[in-house]
Amino acid sequence: MKELYLSKNNYLNFVQKLSNLFPLYAPLQKEGFLFFEKIDKENINDIVADTKRAIQPIKSFFIPPQRKVSEYFGSSFVKEQEKRVILGVKSCDLHALKITDAVYYGEKFGKEYKDPFYIEAREKTILISFDCLSPDENCFCKLVGVDPFPQEGFDLNFSSVGEGFIVQVGSQKGEELVKDNKSLFSEVDEELIKKRERNREKITKRIEKANKDFKTAVSYRVLIRESYDSPVWKEHSENCVGCGGCNQICPTCRCFLLTDKKTEKKYERYYLWDACLLTGFARVAGGANPRPKMYQRFRNRYLCKFLYMKYNFDLLGCTGCGRCID
Repeated sequence: MKELYLSKNNYLNFVQKLSNLFPLYAPLQKEGFLFFEKIDKENINDIVADTKRAIQPIKSFFIPPQRKVSEYFGSSFVKEQEKRVILGVKSCDLHALKITDAVYYGEKFGKEYKDPFYIEAREKTILISFDCLSPDENCFCKLVGVDPFPQEGFDLNFSSVGEGFIVQVGSQKGEELVKDNKSLFSEVDEELIKKRERNREKITKRIEKANKDFKTAVSYRVLIRESYDSPVWKEHSENCVGCGGCNQICPTCRCFLLTDKKTEKKYERYYLWDACLLTGFARVAGGANPRPKMYQRFRNRYLCKFLYMKYNFDLLGCTGCGRCID
């Protein structure tokens, strides 16, 4: 993988050029949290990209909470995705995209199940990731096999070292960005690479130390599989009100429903996020509900993350981002 060096001054120039060429989204500090916001000349110097992950997952850029997907008995509906850049993505979100890619690209279920909206959004989005230098107190990525620094899935990855960044090129889109701005980049020094590796090792050990009390003798998949009838589900679901917030903020939850809306001259069909913690999620037309009790829905969420997703996609449905705990 090609590696280059970008000074902090040149980094600012690079981000400015990107914002002039594309809609650019990056994390900004707001009420103690990081949120992805559209960047303009007023806030470009407020970007916080090389610390922890933002509070909202980047899935919302590709599968928004509500989206019109068709019109019928009226004019045809076509909505094109504009090209854009998302800067400040973290490893946990890149891993989560493996799950949504597997679903919406139809990789496991056949080409007839491809989602054209999702695919267009993915292909027209440039992802610029950063090493995680200040993991949140609730992060636990290492417990589920995810490193706090990206190794794949990005177009460019930035690692802060000294007075600049080591930039890894991860795709053709990333290669083209570097080529178009080659005067800003230079060769990377071997000592800087060693410093980056020391930084990564330090952050990894910090996360492992913070989560040392949560290591288990067997994998979480085995633990949850063998605990189906455990009383812990009822115990820990007692404080759950079934709002579905943990589903909505999770980077790998991707369940949805379709609903039709009648306007004056046509019908419109909308895609909406759904949530397995909601009472009516699994209810069928006749009114029967296979998971009527809270603890059953609470348990199902964990079964989905650690059993069902692993079975269907050979991937764990949890990336340790800690957003659900927040």
